[in-house]
Amino acid sequence: MFEITQDRWASLREQRLSYEDIYEQLAEDLDAALIGVSNEGRLHLLLAIEVAPQNLPPDLQSLQVRILEGEQIWLDVSARSHHEELLTLVANKVLHAIHIEGRDPAISVERIIDDMRAALRPLAPDLSAAEQIGLFGELWVLSNVLLPTIGPRVSHLWSGPESERHDFVGHGVHVEVKTTTRSEPKHEISRFDQLKAPASKRLLFVSVMLERSLGGDETLADRVDEIRERLGSDGRALDVFDSRLAQLGWHEGLRQTGALLRFTFRDVHVFEVAGNFPRLPDDYVPPLGVTGIRYSINVGSLPSLDVSEVQEVLLTA
Repeated sequence: MFEITQDRWASLREQRLSYEDIYEQLAEDLDAALIGVSNEGRLHLLLAIEVAPQNLPPDLQSLQVRILEGEQIWLDVSARSHHEELLTLVANKVLHAIHIEGRDPAISVERIIDDMRAALRPLAPDLSAAEQIGLFGELWVLSNVLLPTIGPRVSHLWSGPESERHDFVGHGVHVEVKTTTRSEPKHEISRFDQLKAPASKRLLFVSVMLERSLGGDETLADRVDEIRERLGSDGRALDVFDSRLAQLGWHEGLRQTGALLRFTFRDVHVFEVAGNFPRLPDDYVPPLGVTGIRYSINVGSLPSLDVSEVQEVLLTA
């Protein structure tokens, strides 16, 4: 009985040339099954089939089932590299069902993925709407504002999961992200010192506006996948990113719960917290016995920084 192993995936990765796909027969006497690694790093099991099924199983975490049509019709079962163990388990179960039990490839793939989905159904709680909105905003800023300038080490600067005062903490600048689904850029400030710049550092405030709707463009899963893809060449940064996500309550089972909200990005503005930016005075001291302060600010009428100004500040991170 042939079996896919971790060493087999490793061998394919070593043989693959940059920006090229690599595929080979699973076994010398088996030309109806191929195994491969595509140029974006996805792992693939290709199964030859005669007729494409009308329906394909929904994605399971990053594991996908697709149809490739040409001279031969292939059932393509693939996953991102960080789900190698999941794909290997599913693939070996499918191969056993097809070649030992004589089952139909398409039916076997669907049944085994459904079984795995049930087994992986999460016991962990779902993220609340407020948690999803806040995390989506932080991930959007990480991917579109910080990562292009700072690079993969931005994962190490993400301090929001550590319950620090600001969401991102660099050597010369801190960044606080606030996200809203309201029609105006009005944000809740949850700590009396949250808009106080640390000594000898600058503080940027990022206002993210989203629309929440059933027809939204993205969920948290899309944000997570994009960032993982961009960090893929830096294993340490990817490990830190995944650790921070877990601290905030993200788990891969959320993809299957139906609890992920859909969002459409509306707008973003970056401000430096200085001068007339609305906030409590830097020297404010709460009265004796006051242990928490929450207030709202509206940044709609404030001048924001342009892209070059933001990049200049972030280079000190």
